[in-house]
Amino acid sequence: MPELVSRRITGHAEEFLDAFRVVIVNGPRQSGKTTLLQQFNEGREGTYLTLDDGPLRSAAQADPAVFIADGSRPMMIDEIQRGGDDLILAIKAEVDRKAERGQFVLAGSTRFLSTPSLSESLAGRAGILELWPFAQEELAGTGESFLVTAFNDPEALRSSSLSDYSRRDYFELVCRGFYPEAVTMRSEFTRDRWYRTYVQSIIDTDIREMARVDEPSSLRQLLTLVAASTAQEPNMVKIGSDLQLHRSTVNRYVGLLETVFLIRQVPAWSRNLVARAVRRPKLHVTDTGLASHLIGVDADGLAARVSPARGPLIESFIVNEIAKQATWAPFRVGLHHWRVSQGAEVDLVLERNNGRIVGVEAKATDSVNQADFKGLVALRESLGEDFLHGFVFYTGVRSLSFGDRLTALPISALWDR
Repeated sequence: MPELVSRRITGHAEEFLDAFRVVIVNGPRQSGKTTLLQQFNEGREGTYLTLDDGPLRSAAQADPAVFIADGSRPMMIDEIQRGGDDLILAIKAEVDRKAERGQFVLAGSTRFLSTPSLSESLAGRAGILELWPFAQEELAGTGESFLVTAFNDPEALRSSSLSDYSRRDYFELVCRGFYPEAVTMRSEFTRDRWYRTYVQSIIDTDIREMARVDEPSSLRQLLTLVAASTAQEPNMVKIGSDLQLHRSTVNRYVGLLETVFLIRQVPAWSRNLVARAVRRPKLHVTDTGLASHLIGVDADGLAARVSPARGPLIESFIVNEIAKQATWAPFRVGLHHWRVSQGAEVDLVLERNNGRIVGVEAKATDSVNQADFKGLVALRESLGEDFLHGFVFYTGVRSLSFGDRLTALPISALWDR
């Protein structure tokens, strides 16, 4: 059951409580933030409050200084974005008066400190963590993350053991998704209804509370378009034409969907920082179960002989798993994609701040060949010793060496080794 799943971010959260005056836990609704805060509250004997509670929210908005004055520390405030600017300012004033660490833990279902409605960022006072829906590694309860091993000992990933996961197993995981509620549902019908209600509540509550949106239906249409083209570089002009929206409105709506954690942008990579900034990012829906719901595809659909959604959803699945692992890794990792005009491309370029690079390609096939490593070979040749290893993840069962620092891995090697 999800309530028994050990969240890998817990170690960082405990460390942050001892290091910062304020700890901020951001993440999508229904990702497990409330459970995490309640566990901290039990262990630290603090105070837990949620601003989803109407009377508490009204009190926090009416007199924020009094609202935070009572209660043992750390004070855990859930759905903090619903308290408004004055509550953040009151917390800032409180922690500026006292130097103690771990005074507040604030959980938000939006990247609320970056929203225009807030004037205070808590810069220098807060440590920020992201809690996403479950990673398959957390559900499987396995050992060290692929991401850590890929940087510390990539050769260890070349294993002779066979994966227990079939092609169909991956499609089932992709379409099920990783929100705790969705994971517990055995029926595709009930999951579909849950996802529908989930999206509507995000648009009607979280987005409309933080921004004025003239046509909320356009946000859902945009999200559906992103789901249909997940793992691709968006053409904002075409999207605007399809939705009959100005390009600036499309860009704003994309930003809103990212602020509530429904999509992520993976920027283009280059050692030239200017070039990195001007190239288009890829957009990924942050949960493939949600993406599958939005475009109306199930595991049978992905297994069909022709399935346009199969490759993009598998790529987003792999990117999302690695992005989650990056939130609890012991080092900082940047996620990018790489594409040379009319040339090589790599789905995911992982860069540590020491300049070392790991490349990742996603293939929704049961076999791989040398051609599947074309982009990784080009990246290896351009980087030299800074290129640690390149991996092609595929739906087959064997780990296969393809030469110098190049390996094909079953997708399950992300969590099961």
